[in-house]
Amino acid sequence: MVKINGKVILVIIIWLLIIGLLVYSRFINLGWGLPYPMHPDERNMANAIQQLSCKVPISQLVECFNPHFFAYGQLPLYLGYLVALALKFFNMRLGTPIDFQEATISLRIISAVASILNAIIIIKIIKFVTKKESYLLSFVSCLLIIFSPYAIQFAHFGTTESLLMLLYSLIVYLSMQILERHTTASVVWMALVSGLAVATKVSSMTFIAVPLITILSSLRSWDRYKNLIKFGILTIIFVALFSPHNFLNFKDFISSINYESEVALGKSLVFYTRQFFNTEPFYFQFTKVFPYVLGWPVFILGSLGFLMLSWKDKKINLLRFAFLIYFIPSAMIYAKWSRFMAPILPLITIFAALFLLRIKIINFITIIIVIIAILPGIAYLSVYQTPDIRFQASDWIYKNIPNNSYILSETANVVDIPFSNGTIEQSNNYSVISFNFYDLDVNGQLQQELKEHIKKADYIFVPSRRIFINHSKEKYPLLNKYYEDLFSGKLGFKKIAEFSSGLNDEQAEETWTVFDHPVIRIYKRVKSF
Repeated sequence: MVKINGKVILVIIIWLLIIGLLVYSRFINLGWGLPYPMHPDERNMANAIQQLSCKVPISQLVECFNPHFFAYGQLPLYLGYLVALALKFFNMRLGTPIDFQEATISLRIISAVASILNAIIIIKIIKFVTKKESYLLSFVSCLLIIFSPYAIQFAHFGTTESLLMLLYSLIVYLSMQILERHTTASVVWMALVSGLAVATKVSSMTFIAVPLITILSSLRSWDRYKNLIKFGILTIIFVALFSPHNFLNFKDFISSINYESEVALGKSLVFYTRQFFNTEPFYFQFTKVFPYVLGWPVFILGSLGFLMLSWKDKKINLLRFAFLIYFIPSAMIYAKWSRFMAPILPLITIFAALFLLRIKIINFITIIIVIIAILPGIAYLSVYQTPDIRFQASDWIYKNIPNNSYILSETANVVDIPFSNGTIEQSNNYSVISFNFYDLDVNGQLQQELKEHIKKADYIFVPSRRIFINHSKEKYPLLNKYYEDLFSGKLGFKKIAEFSSGLNDEQAEETWTVFDHPVIRIYKRVKSF
């Protein structure tokens, strides 16, 4: 009889649990928020997928699968289109138009799969750096990756973040191989991955700095220049293959990129970039982004790893270079959304894991630190384990706010509440005013209208922190006075309900909270205005 090794069985069980946790954390409730468009970038991409078609005459072949949307490349849109067709095939609906929910779910599936693949690449990078095969190494690395708040959130967004994280991690891994082995075998693969990255989002051209420096610094002079030319030509070819309409519809592409650039650089001021007014580069990311998307423990561990790990190790220095070459220019632009930091977040997780494994502490203490480090991710997972907070608020509203109530709310919160989740009877005929608070300080008519709305309002909704946290008192005194009076009770309203995920992260960069777990406050009139 074959003896069954108990240790082997235990290892298999642990690995099955780890794989199960990884898949669960990325795929749990991928349909959150649907059918409502909770994330504006996701909505735009889903709408673009719905437009994809090749039913054009030969003379207009240039329009074949033209998304008419160039904020991102065509690669994620084409992948989403293929996944949507696959879903239709399995649902026996092939031949029917792709609807918004199908397009959105398809994009989210891509994000979830990319996040899982990225976890594998991160582990491979850690093992490549350490040259170790140990259960503790694998266990610590896997737990930090699985319970990374940023990875969980981006896996549930049908946007480009998970895909870009995967591609940048792949570039770093392939660059390490060239650096270590002084071989040209990975150059073609790096060109392919770099092309895929630019075909996903044109701003990822900054990724290319890593393979360029690696080739220049690690290969012999003739191989160096020969492979630079090969890398450059192949990258352009792959971009053209996977995002062809950037070239076929060049004017539309350039027009879109110019607009996106002007918004990102602060040359074109829009309401959704007001949170960045008078913010300091680097300080903003270190206080409003990294502590929340990574969790404070991993942010601290990753920072210590960046500073204290060996400065003589070429592979670790490559990680440092990959972080800095992307972080510094991205941090200095006007718009500082969390997603702009997405490609380098796995690198910080890697630094955290390497630091934990390099410091001389007993394994028991290491495990305690790891448990503390993953608590923010475990807490964040609850966002997708419970009904969307806006559905919860809507249910409460329909059950507790009387018919024909006059409600003052805020515009530009992606969607307005209340809305239906299909679980309750909704006969209430509310008058909901979605008011433009953004222009209150510069528009006298809006100021008068607000006074009238306050007089009529039975309830006031604050659907998120998007307005009252983003506007300085100096620049927007009237707006701030309104919220101060509302919160203090001077307007004659009392808070009767608050709906929150319990994460206590309202002070984070706006998009981190508003799209999937806003805090919703409801106020009721208790005295006349």
